[in-house]
Amino acid sequence: MYDMIENQFQSYMGSIFEEICRQYLWQLNRQGHLPFAFTVLGRWWGANPSTRQQEKIDIVAADSNQKNAIICECKWRNELTDVSVLDRLAERSKLLPYNLNYLYLFSKSDFSDTCINAAKQMGNVTLVTFQEM
Repeated sequence: MYDMIENQFQSYMGSIFEEICRQYLWQLNRQGHLPFAFTVLGRWWGANPSTRQQEKIDIVAADSNQKNAIICECKWRNELTDVSVLDRLAERSKLLPYNLNYLYLFSKSDFSDTCINAAKQMGNVTLVTFQEM
């Protein structure tokens, strides 16, 4: 019974955390602290032609020209967010039609060393913890 309640709570908090991340991005946008000013922000679902499966991206923020996008994954977990989450987000970002993508990973906890190192190597990745927000 406890596990079921814990799973429901985590699912609920995941959706709340996504909303917190959206509001955080709107705040950064108003302050001019992003790589570009976005005008549209939402969630994305679509088909992946390679895997023939539906994919979901938690947050996509695009400019008015639809050329640039901030593509985000939000993880409300008690453990470190690992590089596999970043890799999956980078792959999903290729499904979108934007010329320039900036990847943002939001984490309740923190990030593994491998995730931090991969983000530095990629160069277009911003890692944000709940505490930093």
